[in-house]
Amino acid sequence: MTDGPIVFLILLAGIASAFVVDNNVEGEPEIECGPTSITVNFNTRNEFEGHVYAKGLYDDDKCRNDQRGRHVAGIELPFDTCNVARTRSLNPKGIFVSSTVVISFHPQFLTKVDRAYKIQCFYMEADKTVSADLEVPQEMTTLFQTQASYPHL
Repeated sequence: MTDGPIVFLILLAGIASAFVVDNNVEGEPEIECGPTSITVNFNTRNEFEGHVYAKGLYDDDKCRNDQRGRHVAGIELPFDTCNVARTRSLNPKGIFVSSTVVISFHPQFLTKVDRAYKIQCFYMEADKTVSADLEVPQEMTTLFQTQASYPHL
């Protein structure tokens, strides 16, 4: 009985190692730091058939994009979902928004050409000086005076 599963596992390992994906990411990812989301696009050498997803959230359809037949694969990650992290910075003043994105080149298996990218956008806090004239009508103010005796210490 033990020979069956062992042979099966060896056979399965042989098939998996013989499978080759002839594709990869060309150049650097294109990142768009938007006002409410981060968009990441990857140019691929050949037509893409696989997945782009937020790390750890493959099973969440909102955090995964299944694509095929194009030379560009990408995903849009809203700030309030998909493990997008926000970190305040004091120097320089602003907010870092980051996530890890995985591009998988096969629709069912992880392959050696799959990649994970840590994506980070920085939104600088604007220095603003606000000034406005403020008028207080005289009739709204009341003069209050009292006389107190000197304390005896």
